[in-house]
Amino acid sequence: MKPSDALIQQAERYSKTRSFALNAELKKELNQWHISRGFGKVNIACSTCIRKAMSKLVKSINDGEQLTPKIHFIGIKQ
Repeated sequence: MKPSDALIQQAERYSKTRSFALNAELKKELNQWHISRGFGKVNIACSTCIRKAMSKLVKSINDGEQLTPKIHFIGIKQ
């Protein structure tokens, strides 16, 4: 599931200022996104649960924007 533009905007706001404002529809959408990613159900009445889900959303957005793949250094034993 791809989050809506409004939810992405709030996630970007959360990543910059550590504050966000979600209405009931955005909370339900965040819950659906959280379930679709396999993290489980979010208690939308709990502000701590919402904050943890938002940080997971921010992390997934930032990982998706990474254009260059990570290259692991393989050292040669001398």
